[in-house]
Amino acid sequence: MTNLNNNRNISMSEQLATVDIKGKPYVEVKTRVQWFRKHIENGCIETEVIHFDKESIMCKTKIHVNGVLVATGMAHEEKSASNVNKTSFVECCETSSVGRALGMLGIGIESSVDTATTIQAAIAQQEQMERNDELLEYKSGTLSVQLADAIDNDDEVGIKEVESDYRGDPKLAEIVKASLNPEQVHYMAERKVRLYEERKAKSEAKNANNLKLAKEFAKKQKKATPVPSGNLDIK
Repeated sequence: MTNLNNNRNISMSEQLATVDIKGKPYVEVKTRVQWFRKHIENGCIETEVIHFDKESIMCKTKIHVNGVLVATGMAHEEKSASNVNKTSFVECCETSSVGRALGMLGIGIESSVDTATTIQAAIAQQEQMERNDELLEYKSGTLSVQLADAIDNDDEVGIKEVESDYRGDPKLAEIVKASLNPEQVHYMAERKVRLYEERKAKSEAKNANNLKLAKEFAKKQKKATPVPSGNLDIK
């Protein structure tokens, strides 16, 4: 067993199994943990949750040896970051936190403190972001053309279809609207005012009709109610 009081240099990646990612060797978390458990005397790995909600988590791991804090590691994960994270973002965060803490201690850091799991997750997230950007570019380009054509042809149905497609996606809506020329922007501004006035007129008409029906109902009720002619004392 290794005692850190006597041996502070434990960069052991040349002795640990690695996986190749983009041409660089990285040590997996499980390998770092196995080495720590086998070689570090009186070692303790303690992980705590710093932040947690339904969409994200942050963990901090502390490494103690002989009761002394010798290293820490932090990790953060978003549930939406990858397909794996959709079901396991809590576990991924804990694993990354432990791996970074052991890396800060000097275990398995030939090329980086990051673990193979962390690097693979980062690459997967980057690739997903690139795919999302490509999809956004395609959708915004298509909807921009459709909206411009609908405006130029005074096609209210076409405009509503485009609005329905980008509703709920603020970034997509912003890009599509920004593609309009000044005349088209002016058209949409006037349309907004016109639709507001139409909705207001409909609402006022509906309220007036409801009031009319209420008055007619009250009038009928009044006619249907018999008027007392006095008290009759029948014996």
